[in-house]
Amino acid sequence: MSKIEKIRNYNSIILALVGTIAVIFLIFAAFFLLEEMSRSFFRNDDYRNDGILATEETDQLLKDSLRRQIISFDRIQIVDSITQTYLLPVTQANLADPESSKVLADRLNTFGSGSDYEYYDENTYNNLIVYNSSTGKSQVVFNQRVSIGNYQVYNSGDQKYIIISGCSKDSNNDKYLNDRDLQELFIYDIQKAEISKLGAKENYTTLRTYQPALSTDLIVHFGIDRNNDGVFKSREEPMVFYQVNFQKMALEEFVSDAKISELQGLLEGK
Repeated sequence: MSKIEKIRNYNSIILALVGTIAVIFLIFAAFFLLEEMSRSFFRNDDYRNDGILATEETDQLLKDSLRRQIISFDRIQIVDSITQTYLLPVTQANLADPESSKVLADRLNTFGSGSDYEYYDENTYNNLIVYNSSTGKSQVVFNQRVSIGNYQVYNSGDQKYIIISGCSKDSNNDKYLNDRDLQELFIYDIQKAEISKLGAKENYTTLRTYQPALSTDLIVHFGIDRNNDGVFKSREEPMVFYQVNFQKMALEEFVSDAKISELQGLLEGK
């Protein structure tokens, strides 16, 4: 066999191998594409947990003596092992069809068949309960309708707090209170059983709360809904950091408005 024929055979083998790999890749790509399309086709849009109903919706349901959501509990965690204090987030199950709000309260914890309600793995919470097993007493954190987007237990010395981001206003007007609305900041003092709303500006939304390494401070990262449309867009609108003063239960700025104006002037070349 001549050298040219050997080269041709080698090239044929390489092309066949590349072609086979390409075909296998296309088969897998087509499989995943079809799987995703089938999920989108068969998925019930109501399967997503949209949060708790906005006030306008519940007002109308109350007029008709109806309800569309019922209280549920899906987890429990201990927040103080010494005092045996537990935290129970309160979520909701969405009824497939509205039911009379005159149904006895004990039915709220008695679920029927799957056709009666829809339950979700990922939940937006509507309240928190702090339970002390040594005293047998439980405390409801909120006495108003709030959709809780996130919460964490924060230790500051001997004091324990629950840091909560949530909303009471349907800022994006989708008829639900959930994490797509602008998020307010609340702090619950477990020892005092007191809830405080920290006064960020109305167009601020809580993005994250955390304690930096080597620090005892609690930092809050806010997004600013600059155009006041009720939705924060991270790629188009600014963000800012604040520090929590637990003694005053207030927010303290890292950078003053005057400094921000000075920085803006430098950015614009003024």
